[in-house]
Amino acid sequence: MAMSDTQILKSRNSRWGRSGAVVSSPMVLVLIVVAIVGAVAGDVLVSTLCGLVLVLVFVSRLWARLAFAEFDYHCLLSCERLMEGDIVDLTLMIENRKPLPLPWLGIWEHIPKGLEIEGAENAPRNSFRGNEIRETASLGKYERVRFHHRLRAARRGIYAFGPTRITSSDIFGFYEARLDAPKRLPRLIVYPRLVPLPDFDLTSFRPSGETWARSRANEDPARPNGLREYRPGDSTHHIDWKATARRDTLFVRTYDPSVSHRVMILLDCNTSSTVWHVHPAVLEAAVTGAASVAVRLIELGYPVGIVCNGNVSTELCAPVVAPGAGPDQLSAIMTTLAGADALTRSPLENLVARHGPEAMPLGATIVYIAGVFRPSTVEFVAGLGRRGHHTVALHVGDEELPEITDLAIEDYRSVFSPPDDADA
Repeated sequence: MAMSDTQILKSRNSRWGRSGAVVSSPMVLVLIVVAIVGAVAGDVLVSTLCGLVLVLVFVSRLWARLAFAEFDYHCLLSCERLMEGDIVDLTLMIENRKPLPLPWLGIWEHIPKGLEIEGAENAPRNSFRGNEIRETASLGKYERVRFHHRLRAARRGIYAFGPTRITSSDIFGFYEARLDAPKRLPRLIVYPRLVPLPDFDLTSFRPSGETWARSRANEDPARPNGLREYRPGDSTHHIDWKATARRDTLFVRTYDPSVSHRVMILLDCNTSSTVWHVHPAVLEAAVTGAASVAVRLIELGYPVGIVCNGNVSTELCAPVVAPGAGPDQLSAIMTTLAGADALTRSPLENLVARHGPEAMPLGATIVYIAGVFRPSTVEFVAGLGRRGHHTVALHVGDEELPEITDLAIEDYRSVFSPPDDADA
């Protein structure tokens, strides 16, 4: 027996049991006693009938016991990463790899909340119940059967399928075998909704005429860029003495930066100043904002990372993603955002302190996104600005735009608010 989605679950991880037996153990004992008494009394008809029933019971019991030997069940998805609102094909495949047929087989597969079964409203009542798919089939020897369904990703999230129950019975219906598999490991990742931000660029948040400074510490001597006149504060090590002698004016060599300017998105998943009070729409606006900003900045060529205090570190995602660029980086950020929830585990400032330079690289630009501006976090972000980090704060909450000294806040509530039908 094997059951799988991404990995095969061994038989010891599932549970085999009998239920619905027509002939119970006490009845079997009675039949044995009657057959013996009939044989001793010379009543051939009674002993023969009891013996025949006992043979049928034995065959039925053995049949049910072997039902899930050399039996495979697979829960297959057409893809494992998709956007909110997309469709994924689900295939339930059962295979009987033995000469013993299975006259009846029932499958109950639980579909996680957040995924909607397409066409469930028009299907027979016994096919779907809530978020559970029900299928029945009969399998001959060495036969394979597939059931196809389409699921719509109604909400972002990281989803695990199961639990699963499979039942079978013998040809006479005397015994029923049941196989239970627990909820499997998470495998389907639904990325959050995106909002196009064609006009969003970090330079637009700078005062008119001011350029975005890059740290001189990132200049790479192996990447010369040219010459320019000396300015107060330039290193004397960069003075080009030959050019200075020819032009009778101090000139310095310039270099391209070794890496492009890095950006860290700080996403605060708190949605209310009241403890345990959650506003789902505010959380979705914050997550949508972080995802949209990350996509836009990576398109512009910035290495982007994220710190999110709304999820638990797992093999699939982590609360902190160091700055980087490219499709793999965007996938890591979107996976972290897919698993974000409003039950925060730690303030942002604690996460940054715990992860150090990984969460706050030297000279990185900060994009702080929040629905609720907590004093401790606001002071932390404002302090980053005072220490030389360029900071941008985006407000996505229900409350009016707060006025905070040392931290300029932009109103993005109307940009990232979820549609009216996405309040769940």
